[in-house]
Amino acid sequence: MSIVVYSVLDDELEAFKLMEEKYNTKFKMHKYHLNIDNADDAKGYDSIVFNARDAITYKVLDKLKDYGVKYMSTRSVGFDNVDVDYANKIGIKIANVPSYSPNSVSEFTVLSLLSLLRNYNKLLINCHNRNYIRTGLVAKEIRNLNIGIIGTGRIGTLTIKHLKGFFPKNIFVYSRTQKEEIKNYAEYVSLDELYKNSDAIIYHIPFSNETKEMICKESISKMKKGVYIINVSRGGIVNNQDLLEGLKSGHIGGAAIDVYSNEIEYVNKDIKNVILNDGIIEELFKMDNVIVTPHFAFYTDEALSNMVSISIDNIFEFKNKGECINQIKSS
Repeated sequence: MSIVVYSVLDDELEAFKLMEEKYNTKFKMHKYHLNIDNADDAKGYDSIVFNARDAITYKVLDKLKDYGVKYMSTRSVGFDNVDVDYANKIGIKIANVPSYSPNSVSEFTVLSLLSLLRNYNKLLINCHNRNYIRTGLVAKEIRNLNIGIIGTGRIGTLTIKHLKGFFPKNIFVYSRTQKEEIKNYAEYVSLDELYKNSDAIIYHIPFSNETKEMICKESISKMKKGVYIINVSRGGIVNNQDLLEGLKSGHIGGAAIDVYSNEIEYVNKDIKNVILNDGIIEELFKMDNVIVTPHFAFYTDEALSNMVSISIDNIFEFKNKGECINQIKSS
Protein backbone atom coordinates (compact mmCIF):
# COMPACT_ATOMS: atom_id res chain seq x y z
CA MET A 1 0.00 0.00 0.00
CA SER A 2 1.32 3.44 -0.94
CA ILE A 3 0.22 6.25 1.35
CA VAL A 4 0.81 9.99 0.99
CA VAL A 5 0.12 12.26 3.95
CA TYR A 6 -0.70 15.98 3.72
CA SER A 7 -0.62 18.88 6.19
CA VAL A 8 1.87 17.07 8.41
CA LEU A 9 2.78 18.89 11.63
CA ASP A 10 6.19 18.56 13.22
CA ASP A 11 4.48 17.45 16.42
CA GLU A 12 2.91 14.51 14.53
CA LEU A 13 6.15 13.08 13.16
CA GLU A 14 6.84 10.73 16.07
CA ALA A 15 3.31 9.30 15.86
CA PHE A 16 3.68 8.70 12.11
CA LYS A 17 7.03 7.00 12.73
CA LEU A 18 5.34 4.59 15.15
CA MET A 19 2.67 3.76 12.56
CA GLU A 20 5.34 3.12 9.92
CA GLU A 21 6.91 0.64 12.29
CA LYS A 22 3.54 -0.94 13.09
CA TYR A 23 2.77 -1.60 9.41
CA ASN A 24 6.36 -2.01 8.22
CA THR A 25 5.99 0.63 5.54
CA LYS A 26 7.00 4.20 4.70
CA PHE A 27 4.66 7.12 4.11
CA LYS A 28 5.34 10.04 1.78
CA MET A 29 4.74 13.09 3.94
CA HIS A 30 4.07 16.69 2.90
CA LYS A 31 3.73 19.67 5.21
CA TYR A 32 1.69 21.65 2.70
CA HIS A 33 -2.09 21.44 2.32
CA LEU A 34 -3.64 19.34 -0.42
CA ASN A 35 -5.56 21.42 -2.97
CA ILE A 36 -6.21 21.65 -6.71
CA ASP A 37 -2.80 23.22 -7.37
CA ASN A 38 -0.75 20.35 -5.96
CA ALA A 39 -3.05 17.35 -6.40
CA ASP A 40 -0.67 16.05 -9.08
CA ASP A 41 1.70 15.08 -6.26
CA ALA A 42 -0.67 12.22 -5.43
CA LYS A 43 0.30 10.34 -8.61
CA GLY A 44 1.52 6.88 -7.78
CA TYR A 45 -0.34 6.57 -4.47
CA ASP A 46 -3.53 4.65 -3.80
CA SER A 47 -4.25 6.14 -0.36
CA ILE A 48 -4.23 9.63 1.14
CA VAL A 49 -4.25 10.81 4.74
CA PHE A 50 -5.18 14.46 5.19
CA ASN A 51 -6.67 16.86 7.73
CA ALA A 52 -9.22 19.63 8.06
CA ARG A 53 -6.93 22.17 6.35
CA ASP A 54 -6.99 20.36 3.02
CA ALA A 55 -9.45 21.47 0.33
CA ILE A 56 -10.94 18.24 -1.04
CA THR A 57 -13.27 19.61 -3.73
CA TYR A 58 -14.88 17.63 -6.53
CA LYS A 59 -12.15 18.88 -8.88
CA VAL A 60 -9.46 17.53 -6.54
CA LEU A 61 -11.35 14.24 -6.24
CA ASP A 62 -11.57 13.88 -10.02
CA LYS A 63 -7.80 14.22 -10.26
CA LEU A 64 -7.19 11.78 -7.43
CA LYS A 65 -9.52 9.25 -9.04
CA ASP A 66 -7.61 9.52 -12.32
CA TYR A 67 -4.35 8.94 -10.44
CA GLY A 68 -5.70 5.72 -8.89
CA VAL A 69 -6.46 6.91 -5.36
CA LYS A 70 -8.93 4.51 -3.73
CA TYR A 71 -8.92 5.38 -0.03
CA MET A 72 -8.71 8.59 1.98
CA SER A 73 -8.71 9.21 5.71
CA THR A 74 -8.90 12.53 7.52
CA ARG A 75 -7.15 13.05 10.85
CA SER A 76 -10.18 14.93 12.16
CA VAL A 77 -13.73 14.47 13.31
CA GLY A 78 -15.13 17.10 10.96
CA PHE A 79 -15.15 16.62 7.19
CA ASP A 80 -16.90 19.75 5.90
CA ASN A 81 -13.79 20.42 3.78
CA VAL A 82 -14.54 17.29 1.75
CA ASP A 83 -17.14 16.73 -0.96
CA VAL A 84 -18.03 13.35 0.52
CA ASP A 85 -21.07 12.72 -1.65
CA TYR A 86 -19.04 13.20 -4.81
CA ALA A 87 -16.26 10.99 -3.49
CA ASN A 88 -18.76 8.19 -2.86
CA LYS A 89 -20.23 8.74 -6.32
CA ILE A 90 -16.88 8.21 -8.06
CA GLY A 91 -15.82 5.33 -5.83
CA ILE A 92 -13.27 6.89 -3.49
CA LYS A 93 -13.84 5.70 0.07
CA ILE A 94 -13.29 8.20 2.90
CA ALA A 95 -13.06 7.73 6.66
CA ASN A 96 -12.63 10.06 9.62
CA VAL A 97 -11.53 9.90 13.26
CA PRO A 98 -14.87 10.05 15.09
CA SER A 99 -13.24 10.69 18.46
CA TYR A 100 -9.62 11.33 19.31
CA SER A 101 -9.77 12.93 22.75
CA PRO A 102 -13.01 14.62 23.85
CA ASN A 103 -11.26 15.61 27.06
CA SER A 104 -8.76 17.76 25.20
CA VAL A 105 -11.46 20.00 23.72
CA SER A 106 -13.64 19.98 26.83
CA GLU A 107 -10.78 21.01 29.11
CA PHE A 108 -9.82 23.81 26.74
CA THR A 109 -13.44 24.95 26.69
CA VAL A 110 -13.42 25.32 30.48
CA LEU A 111 -10.11 27.17 30.24
CA SER A 112 -11.58 29.55 27.65
CA LEU A 113 -14.63 30.27 29.80
CA LEU A 114 -12.53 30.92 32.88
CA SER A 115 -10.15 33.13 30.89
CA LEU A 116 -13.03 35.32 29.74
CA LEU A 117 -14.66 35.52 33.17
CA ARG A 118 -11.38 36.29 34.96
CA ASN A 119 -10.16 38.84 32.37
CA TYR A 120 -7.13 36.60 31.99
CA ASN A 121 -6.31 37.92 28.52
CA LYS A 122 -6.00 41.49 29.82
CA LEU A 123 -4.20 40.30 32.94
CA LEU A 124 -1.50 38.45 31.00
CA ILE A 125 -0.93 41.39 28.67
CA ASN A 126 -0.59 43.73 31.65
CA CYS A 127 1.77 41.36 33.46
CA HIS A 128 3.88 40.92 30.34
CA ASN A 129 4.22 44.72 30.28
CA ARG A 130 5.04 44.75 34.01
CA ASN A 131 1.76 46.50 34.84
CA TYR A 132 0.40 44.94 38.02
CA ILE A 133 -2.47 47.34 38.68
CA ARG A 134 -5.72 45.43 39.27
CA THR A 135 -8.08 48.32 38.44
CA GLY A 136 -10.54 47.38 35.70
CA LEU A 137 -9.95 43.65 36.04
CA VAL A 138 -12.84 42.73 38.35
CA ALA A 139 -13.81 39.18 37.45
CA LYS A 140 -16.93 37.00 37.60
CA GLU A 141 -17.40 33.66 39.36
CA ILE A 142 -19.02 30.73 37.61
CA ARG A 143 -21.15 29.93 40.65
CA ASN A 144 -23.06 33.20 40.13
CA LEU A 145 -23.82 32.54 36.47
CA ASN A 146 -26.11 30.56 34.21
CA ILE A 147 -24.14 28.60 31.61
CA GLY A 148 -25.70 27.57 28.30
CA ILE A 149 -24.31 24.71 26.26
CA ILE A 150 -25.47 23.95 22.73
CA GLY A 151 -24.73 20.37 21.69
CA THR A 152 -24.47 17.24 23.84
CA GLY A 153 -22.19 14.95 21.90
CA ARG A 154 -19.10 13.42 23.48
CA ILE A 155 -17.41 16.78 24.01
CA GLY A 156 -20.53 18.66 25.08
CA THR A 157 -21.37 15.97 27.62
CA LEU A 158 -17.89 16.16 29.14
CA THR A 159 -18.04 19.96 29.32
CA ILE A 160 -21.33 19.77 31.18
CA LYS A 161 -19.83 17.35 33.70
CA HIS A 162 -16.67 19.42 34.12
CA LEU A 163 -18.57 22.66 34.65
CA LYS A 164 -20.93 21.07 37.16
CA GLY A 165 -17.99 20.93 39.56
CA PHE A 166 -17.83 24.73 39.54
CA PHE A 167 -21.42 24.84 40.87
CA PRO A 168 -22.96 27.37 38.45
CA LYS A 169 -26.46 28.63 39.22
CA ASN A 170 -27.80 26.61 36.30
CA ILE A 171 -26.53 24.74 33.28
CA PHE A 172 -28.99 25.08 30.42
CA VAL A 173 -28.65 22.70 27.47
CA TYR A 174 -30.09 22.69 23.99
CA SER A 175 -29.91 19.66 21.72
CA ARG A 176 -32.21 18.07 19.16
CA THR A 177 -32.00 14.82 21.09
CA GLN A 178 -31.99 14.39 24.86
CA LYS A 179 -29.92 12.05 27.02
CA GLU A 180 -31.13 10.88 30.41
CA GLU A 181 -27.58 11.13 31.73
CA ILE A 182 -27.45 14.86 31.01
CA LYS A 183 -30.52 15.50 33.15
CA ASN A 184 -28.44 14.66 36.23
CA TYR A 185 -26.27 17.69 35.54
CA ALA A 186 -28.26 20.17 33.46
CA GLU A 187 -31.68 21.30 32.31
CA TYR A 188 -32.84 20.89 28.72
CA VAL A 189 -34.48 24.05 27.43
CA SER A 190 -35.51 25.54 24.10
CA LEU A 191 -32.92 27.46 22.13
CA ASP A 192 -34.68 30.78 22.78
CA GLU A 193 -34.81 30.05 26.53
CA LEU A 194 -31.09 29.28 26.52
CA TYR A 195 -30.33 32.53 24.71
CA LYS A 196 -32.53 34.55 27.07
CA ASN A 197 -31.20 33.16 30.35
CA SER A 198 -27.53 32.27 29.81
CA ASP A 199 -24.67 34.51 30.93
CA ALA A 200 -22.23 32.47 28.85
CA ILE A 201 -22.96 30.27 25.85
CA ILE A 202 -20.70 27.43 24.69
CA TYR A 203 -21.02 25.85 21.24
CA HIS A 204 -20.22 22.15 20.76
CA ILE A 205 -21.88 21.51 17.40
CA PRO A 206 -20.78 20.34 13.94
CA PHE A 207 -20.91 22.61 10.91
CA SER A 208 -23.82 21.89 8.58
CA ASN A 209 -26.43 23.71 6.54
CA GLU A 210 -28.54 23.79 9.68
CA THR A 211 -25.84 25.33 11.90
CA LYS A 212 -24.26 27.65 9.32
CA GLU A 213 -24.04 31.19 10.80
CA MET A 214 -26.05 30.10 13.82
CA ILE A 215 -24.42 32.97 15.72
CA CYS A 216 -25.82 35.94 13.86
CA LYS A 217 -27.57 39.24 14.40
CA GLU A 218 -30.93 37.55 15.01
CA SER A 219 -29.66 35.04 17.58
CA ILE A 220 -27.42 37.60 19.29
CA SER A 221 -30.41 39.91 19.74
CA LYS A 222 -32.10 37.14 21.77
CA MET A 223 -29.13 36.77 24.11
CA LYS A 224 -28.60 38.53 27.45
CA LYS A 225 -26.72 41.81 27.26
CA GLY A 226 -23.10 41.18 28.19
CA VAL A 227 -23.20 37.49 27.24
CA TYR A 228 -19.92 35.61 26.78
CA ILE A 229 -19.59 33.38 23.71
CA ILE A 230 -17.21 30.43 23.44
CA ASN A 231 -16.82 28.71 20.08
CA VAL A 232 -14.61 25.62 19.94
CA SER A 233 -16.57 23.83 17.22
CA ARG A 234 -16.40 25.24 13.67
CA GLY A 235 -15.86 28.77 12.38
CA GLY A 236 -18.71 28.48 9.90
CA ILE A 237 -21.34 28.58 12.66
CA VAL A 238 -20.58 32.29 13.12
CA ASN A 239 -21.50 35.31 11.01
CA ASN A 240 -18.25 37.14 11.71
CA GLN A 241 -19.54 40.63 10.94
CA ASP A 242 -22.51 40.18 13.26
CA LEU A 243 -20.25 38.88 16.03
CA LEU A 244 -17.97 41.89 15.67
CA GLU A 245 -20.90 44.31 15.77
CA GLY A 246 -22.26 42.58 18.86
CA LEU A 247 -18.91 43.00 20.59
CA LYS A 248 -18.60 46.65 19.57
CA SER A 249 -22.10 47.45 20.83
CA GLY A 250 -21.42 45.74 24.15
CA HIS A 251 -24.29 43.31 23.71
CA ILE A 252 -21.64 40.59 23.70
CA GLY A 253 -19.40 40.98 26.75
CA GLY A 254 -16.56 38.87 25.39
CA ALA A 255 -15.75 35.98 23.10
CA ALA A 256 -13.29 33.10 23.01
CA ILE A 257 -12.79 31.99 19.42
CA ASP A 258 -10.69 28.90 18.79
CA VAL A 259 -12.06 28.46 15.28
CA TYR A 260 -12.77 30.93 12.49
CA SER A 261 -14.18 30.59 8.99
CA ASN A 262 -11.02 31.98 7.39
CA GLU A 263 -8.57 30.57 9.92
CA ILE A 264 -6.31 29.02 7.30
CA GLU A 265 -4.87 32.53 6.85
CA TYR A 266 -3.27 32.47 10.29
CA VAL A 267 -3.50 29.06 12.00
CA ASN A 268 -0.08 27.52 12.60
CA LYS A 269 1.63 30.58 11.11
CA ASP A 270 3.70 33.40 12.56
CA ILE A 271 1.87 36.53 11.36
CA LYS A 272 3.32 39.13 13.73
CA ASN A 273 4.47 41.25 10.79
CA VAL A 274 1.55 40.45 8.51
CA ILE A 275 -1.72 42.31 7.98
CA LEU A 276 -4.38 39.85 6.86
CA ASN A 277 -6.85 40.64 4.10
CA ASP A 278 -9.67 39.75 6.50
CA GLY A 279 -10.45 43.03 8.25
CA ILE A 280 -12.83 41.42 10.73
CA ILE A 281 -10.28 39.07 12.26
CA GLU A 282 -7.78 41.94 12.40
CA GLU A 283 -10.27 43.90 14.52
CA LEU A 284 -10.96 40.87 16.72
CA PHE A 285 -7.22 40.43 17.32
CA LYS A 286 -7.10 43.94 18.79
CA MET A 287 -10.05 43.62 21.20
CA ASP A 288 -9.01 42.92 24.79
CA ASN A 289 -12.27 41.12 25.57
CA VAL A 290 -11.72 38.66 22.72
CA ILE A 291 -9.42 35.62 22.85
CA VAL A 292 -8.47 34.26 19.43
CA THR A 293 -6.58 30.96 19.56
CA PRO A 294 -5.26 28.91 16.59
CA HIS A 295 -7.67 25.95 16.50
CA PHE A 296 -5.81 24.72 19.55
CA ALA A 297 -8.47 23.05 21.70
CA PHE A 298 -7.66 19.53 20.50
CA TYR A 299 -3.87 19.94 20.66
CA THR A 300 -2.71 17.45 23.29
CA ASP A 301 -0.28 14.55 23.10
CA GLU A 302 -3.06 11.98 23.37
CA ALA A 303 -5.20 13.65 20.72
CA LEU A 304 -2.40 13.92 18.17
CA SER A 305 -1.40 10.30 18.72
CA ASN A 306 -4.98 9.09 18.31
CA MET A 307 -5.61 11.22 15.22
CA VAL A 308 -2.58 9.80 13.45
CA SER A 309 -3.01 6.18 14.53
CA ILE A 310 -6.75 5.93 13.83
CA SER A 311 -6.45 7.63 10.43
CA ILE A 312 -3.72 5.20 9.36
CA ASP A 313 -5.61 2.22 10.79
CA ASN A 314 -8.60 3.35 8.69
CA ILE A 315 -6.56 3.09 5.50
CA PHE A 316 -5.32 -0.42 6.28
CA GLU A 317 -8.82 -1.52 7.27
CA PHE A 318 -10.09 -0.34 3.87
CA LYS A 319 -7.25 -2.22 2.18
CA ASN A 320 -7.72 -5.46 4.10
CA LYS A 321 -11.51 -5.56 4.34
CA GLY A 322 -12.78 -3.30 1.57
CA GLU A 323 -14.65 -1.26 4.14
CA CYS A 324 -13.95 0.61 7.37
CA ILE A 325 -15.93 1.09 10.57
CA ASN A 326 -15.21 4.85 10.38
CA GLN A 327 -16.20 5.24 6.73
CA ILE A 328 -18.17 8.39 5.91
CA LYS A 329 -21.15 7.40 3.77
CA SER A 330 -22.61 10.86 3.14
CA SER A 331 -22.23 14.51 4.13
